Amino acid sequence: MADLRITTKALPEHNRLRNRALLLQSLFHDGPRSRADIARGSGLNKVTVSSIVADLIEQGILAELGHSTDVRVGKPATLVAIDDDSRSIISLDLSDTLSFRGAVMNLRGRVVHQKRVDIMTERGADAVAKAIALAEELLALAPAPVLGIGVGSPGVVDREGVVRFAPHLGLFDTDLRRALGDRFDLPVHVVNDANGMALAVHTFRENDGRSILIVTIQRGAGAGLIVGENLIDGMDFTAGEIGHVVVDPRRETECLCGRAGCLDAIVAVPALRRRLDAGEERMHVIDDAADALAAAVAPIISLLGATHVVIVGPEDVYDEDFAQRTRVHLAERTLPSTTSSIGVDIASDGALLALQGPLVAVLSAELGIS
Repeated sequence: MADLRITTKALPEHNRLRNRALLLQSLFHDGPRSRADIARGSGLNKVTVSSIVADLIEQGILAELGHSTDVRVGKPATLVAIDDDSRSIISLDLSDTLSFRGAVMNLRGRVVHQKRVDIMTERGADAVAKAIALAEELLALAPAPVLGIGVGSPGVVDREGVVRFAPHLGLFDTDLRRALGDRFDLPVHVVNDANGMALAVHTFRENDGRSILIVTIQRGAGAGLIVGENLIDGMDFTAGEIGHVVVDPRRETECLCGRAGCLDAIVAVPALRRRLDAGEERMHVIDDAADALAAAVAPIISLLGATHVVIVGPEDVYDEDFAQRTRVHLAERTLPSTTSSIGVDIASDGALLALQGPLVAVLSAELGIS
């Protein structure tokens, strides 16, 4: 668990990078400002601000916009801002059931180019090769120097970029960060896909700063949880791995992990589509899956006080009906005072969030912006 945003100035023992991150975060979230305003808002002294701004202008990351229109005594202040197009970031989303998606994005999370490659039977090393090939295509399209490559992967991902456990992709203790880094000689940052989406909501969406629970459903189910300014990933990086929580041990359907009754086996996209294609009544299938999801997330909500649940998945299955039935089943499983104020929503821009999540991982690691 770590703070996502820097909110205090660096002490003498801290390094210049922390001050640079504080300055960049100020400009990223508050917009163009003068050097004096940056100093006042951040607590950094004017000399430090001027020095860092000069370096970032030289690197092309910041640009001067001209004079401020504020009426003040003396010489008009010059505004500085982040040049959103000064760097490109390559973002890969490996969470979809049928394809890997990737995009060239600018620093503000805007998609410049996007590509998709189908995956049918590729697992293990073949899946990694597909991801590398997709990254190579995107790098050729980047219009600006590339800051790094971000990857959102299903499964358990540690802070070193090793995919420890992603059975749907056949990845076990796979060093995805090294595989891409060695191939392209660029910074690579790999995050769990649900954690990445939580980061994207935190960085790019309006929220009240309270607890956000992002539930992603594709090949399986995963969750990303932000409490205040903290992303919860756990000591073994398994926080949010709700897919293999057994919600109904009486079920005969076996999960990839070898057990029966796991959430994945009930709510995953392939499982629901098989039932719908077999002719089961749609609302029965939706209600059954929503009940299973509520069983898995109700304890999280009760324990950590989540106030907003965002569900991300294919909208032909996970729609407002699914959200409404999830609300009902959550209310059945928790105290009214716990769930009365909880919002359960379907993310209309889930595909974009899945790409912005890995981008935020790069922004945070390379520039300190989150």
